[in-house]
Amino acid sequence: MADEFLPDPVGKSYDDEPERDDTVASIAILVGAVLLIIAVIMAPKAFKVGFEVGPAGTYVVGDVPECSARCYTRTGTFTSDDGKVQLTGVHVRNGMPRGLKKGDTIRAFDIGAPGEVFTNEGQAGYPYAMPWILGLPGLLGIGLALQHMWATRRRPQSE
Repeated sequence: MADEFLPDPVGKSYDDEPERDDTVASIAILVGAVLLIIAVIMAPKAFKVGFEVGPAGTYVVGDVPECSARCYTRTGTFTSDDGKVQLTGVHVRNGMPRGLKKGDTIRAFDIGAPGEVFTNEGQAGYPYAMPWILGLPGLLGIGLALQHMWATRRRPQSE
């Protein structure tokens, strides 16, 4: 009498195994690749902010700085030390020291990003952190998905 609850081990072949579903792994690779591409696109800006690449100069606070976790201002003027770069209506992107008032000056540098300059006194902020925040999970997603696909690959059956 055959046991109706257990499959018959006799005659079971490789073709009887269920097909593997790599949908989640494929999605993880796709999402990881998108995150990695965005991180690579943002990397030059992060490099410039992190290593202060660009002309240094003076930023004049144009309006009263708003402070919460960090202080920032939406308008101001930037003039490079050599006078070649003059920007108006720019804001400090990565934060300023507390206690500044309208008309105060701070040191800043321009990386060529439209409408923003950066200081070495504030935190590096999103431009510096985003390649890490997006790139590491992207690499992790791709790596784990590839590892899963490798571990569950179909191996040829010896006869």
